[in-house]
Amino acid sequence: MPMKQPDFNRLFFDTFKDCPAGIHYKVRSDSNFQHDIHFVYSLVKDASFTLGDITHEKQSLVIPLRRQRSEWHDGTAPPKLNDMNSELRFTRVKRIEWTASQIVYKAPFEGAFFDVDDTISASTRCDIDALFIGESTHAAKSAEVEIVIAGYPGGWRLRIGLAQEGWTVSVKDASPAIP
Repeated sequence: MPMKQPDFNRLFFDTFKDCPAGIHYKVRSDSNFQHDIHFVYSLVKDASFTLGDITHEKQSLVIPLRRQRSEWHDGTAPPKLNDMNSELRFTRVKRIEWTASQIVYKAPFEGAFFDVDDTISASTRCDIDALFIGESTHAAKSAEVEIVIAGYPGGWRLRIGLAQEGWTVSVKDASPAIP
């Protein structure tokens, strides 16, 4: 008799549905890492952010988001969207690389990620289409964990290299849902 497969969809909704004030989800670095990254992806899919709002200070990268509370809808179409201000935060950041439309931008420094005068406009709005573990994480001699966020417009990718140990990735809602 075949073993019953876990229902990750049900687990996602059971975990996040009853958080009316918003969620605060932190990725674990143990054997749950891959599952947790997928949950983060489910939470930020279709979220939007503005490039000029991204900050990188003291090895922390913070991306303020506007995300939909899809975890409230349990697979049904929402009667109206429930948007939330949230933040996607990475700590122990060692490397950042932004690629979009043939432009590569690397930022080992701290402060604002994009300046108003940059080739890529700091006021550009981006929508998240994917978040996944970068292929370099699995390289034989990799000294870091890489998370990749991708989206549109322009088919951009943001590669975030984290220290091999002691890093965190989290999503935290900052305010109550907007009716």
